[in-house]
Amino acid sequence: MAINRNYGRSYIPRGFIKFAQILGTAVTALILIMTIYFFSSSDFLGSGDPNTVTFSSLIIGIEIYFLWKSIYSAYVIISYLNSVSDEEVIANRYILAILSVGVGGLITPFILTSLPNIETQSSMNPRAFLAKHLGLTMLIGFTLFLVSFVWITLSSGITFNELIDTSTDFGLIGFLSLTLSIVGWLIGVLGFGLFSRSNSSDLMKEKNLQGYMMQIVGVIFTIIATLELVFLIIMAIFRLIGVIFQSFSYMNRYDGFLKVFAIFLAFSRIGLEIWYVTWVVSMYSKIISGLWSKEQVIKINNFEKVDEARVQEQKA
Repeated sequence: MAINRNYGRSYIPRGFIKFAQILGTAVTALILIMTIYFFSSSDFLGSGDPNTVTFSSLIIGIEIYFLWKSIYSAYVIISYLNSVSDEEVIANRYILAILSVGVGGLITPFILTSLPNIETQSSMNPRAFLAKHLGLTMLIGFTLFLVSFVWITLSSGITFNELIDTSTDFGLIGFLSLTLSIVGWLIGVLGFGLFSRSNSSDLMKEKNLQGYMMQIVGVIFTIIATLELVFLIIMAIFRLIGVIFQSFSYMNRYDGFLKVFAIFLAFSRIGLEIWYVTWVVSMYSKIISGLWSKEQVIKINNFEKVDEARVQEQKA
């Protein structure tokens, strides 16, 4: 049981973190609704073109997965913030930041990774926590993806045999999507099945087959989380490269005074994008570093001086 040492005065912006999680979930839901509306036109799902239909269904399925991830992550993070002390939030900030990373998830990871390095006692086993919650995310998320992807595709006139026919471009996409999602679902079943028990942290430490298997699965989920962050870093860099090329193309459209104005706007946009990408890369790199650090859960045995200081501050 966590000992709350905050004396009713939290220096963690819990309200803002909760708001950021709810806002992120709402934005993800809005993106999904807009995507479904956009792809429902005759140019996409109604086009009759198998390649367009399969690609559109794939995008919708991916966004449904991320909406579920956003909803579940918000629930886990908000529940955790409501039940532990500031010190435990700080000690486990990198693990919570992993859960909060989603479609454009930036605010919560930034707040969590910016928290001060205060030594504390935490009851959380990072890999057990990650395997349990990412496992359930993948288990349900890939189920939703499979159902939505296959249902939308088949509803648009493509047969299941055509969807997995690797001799066609859209069939190859369909086959790979189904195969990878099934593999992800099985990993999710393994993670949640092994770590859903309340004593999973203790079971993980045992020197038997189950303990060794749980340690391996825990490392697998840590690798999955790391690869997701690396992918987001790469996408941010590609985004910067794309903005640079677009900006130079924009400058070449004008002449005279308008060209000077276009150059100013282009370099301003490049500067802002460099700042944004640098921020994203720095934040996600910090999360990766903290995730693999041996000190991600720090233990000390004495809080007396911290307690005394806070009591004196409250009396002042």
